[in-house]
Amino acid sequence: MKLSRIIENLPGYVMDQGDLNTEITAVTHDSRTVSEGALFVALKGEHFDGHSFIPQIMEAGAAALVYEDGSVGLEANFPAIRVTDSRQALPQLAANFYEHPERALKLIGITGTNGKTSSNYFLEHLLNRAGFKAGRVGTTGAAFMDYAHDLIHTTPESSDLYQLLKEFVKRGADSATLEVSSHALSQNRVDGLDFDAAIFSNLTQDHLDYHKSFDDYLAAKRQLFLGLRKDAIALINSDDPYAEKMVVECPARVITYGFSKTADYQVKQYTFNDQGTQVELSTPGGEYTIQTNTIGRFNIYNFISAFSTVLELGGDVQAMIRAAMSLPIVPGRLEKMNYPAPFNVFVDYAHTPDAMSTVLETLKDAYPDRKLITVFGCGGDRDQGKRPMMGEIATRLSTFAIITDDNPRTEAPMDIINAIVEGCQGRMNYLAVQDRTLAIHTALERAEPGDIIAILGKGHEPYQEIMGVRKPLSDMNVINEFMVKNGYSA
Repeated sequence: MKLSRIIENLPGYVMDQGDLNTEITAVTHDSRTVSEGALFVALKGEHFDGHSFIPQIMEAGAAALVYEDGSVGLEANFPAIRVTDSRQALPQLAANFYEHPERALKLIGITGTNGKTSSNYFLEHLLNRAGFKAGRVGTTGAAFMDYAHDLIHTTPESSDLYQLLKEFVKRGADSATLEVSSHALSQNRVDGLDFDAAIFSNLTQDHLDYHKSFDDYLAAKRQLFLGLRKDAIALINSDDPYAEKMVVECPARVITYGFSKTADYQVKQYTFNDQGTQVELSTPGGEYTIQTNTIGRFNIYNFISAFSTVLELGGDVQAMIRAAMSLPIVPGRLEKMNYPAPFNVFVDYAHTPDAMSTVLETLKDAYPDRKLITVFGCGGDRDQGKRPMMGEIATRLSTFAIITDDNPRTEAPMDIINAIVEGCQGRMNYLAVQDRTLAIHTALERAEPGDIIAILGKGHEPYQEIMGVRKPLSDMNVINEFMVKNGYSA
């Protein structure tokens, strides 16, 4: 595709040099992926500035450049387009290059602190059982039918996101579900996407290292709803204290779900049983009794958000009720490890105070007479305020807690652990074990028949990030190795 077509409708650009007839074979923001004929868009990020890689991308065969800094030295006649903000330019460039795949898809965005990934899986499942052909993009990767693609971020940069949507359309998708993070909304990653529906799950403390204040965090989440068109739908958890603030000035039709008597989709009652959870749900179209294969009050919210969304979009209600019994197991989300051991082990991605509290309370409710051992840590270079809070929650709700590394990133691991321990004052039911593998082994070795072990924080992640390097480490693999070694292999 010619460069002239890719920059169509791009506001305020200046062609510093080069030829607009240059052929472009790819659009990328990542200097490591530049190939012959690529258009490189130099972004200024938290840790790196794409402008510093311009000499390398020219050497790698890039055909053109979009950038902000006019002081950068360029080869003579190398096509270079200067813009005020590269982040704002990237979505338009990507949409043009991939020929606007979003226009062929019904798009549903999910935002909130906790529950996005489970809601996303449930939403994709219900859509595909209720008459749609849906792809999914989120924390665990992108998927449509037999196509799967790993992702670094919950919501990819816009050039990667448009490429994924193009692949979905090529393979026959008519809809897509997207987890939309606060970072993505702040960094223009979903600009240009016209969402047909947007879901708000909840808002609790997280990412304050990036957003600096809770109000800034809330404002970032609100952008998803402020950008909806009038005939779109905003699905809001009416039980969350920030529900009303989330939809101030939202132009779309607001639909609420939850346990509140004022909710449009109201959970009237529920019971846990051997199959999972039976939910009595009142909707604008009638009342339904729905049996799901999941447990936990938090999963009721996740399911109802998905169910109400698909029903509002015209999905077959009876097909969804049938599909509720086969909701997918979400990787690393209260995932029970199936081994013939005399104790039960659960792995969960919970890495915020609210998520930890929800998971531990769910396990205590499900196994009221069992001892609960919790293994967890906190990520480095992230919100430091939640560390003592999570120490307090873990030692209050667990019989015993083992505090360990999560992703230390560039921080000293023991500094993080010591900050967590500050929240454990006055309690003796914890142990600090820095090495995560050893911490998990310690929990498994301590377990007695009937005990419950919760390993929290990393969930599905197959790595541990230390000083900018992602080293292989999977909680599930560590558990499996222990089980095999001790004769508990499945």
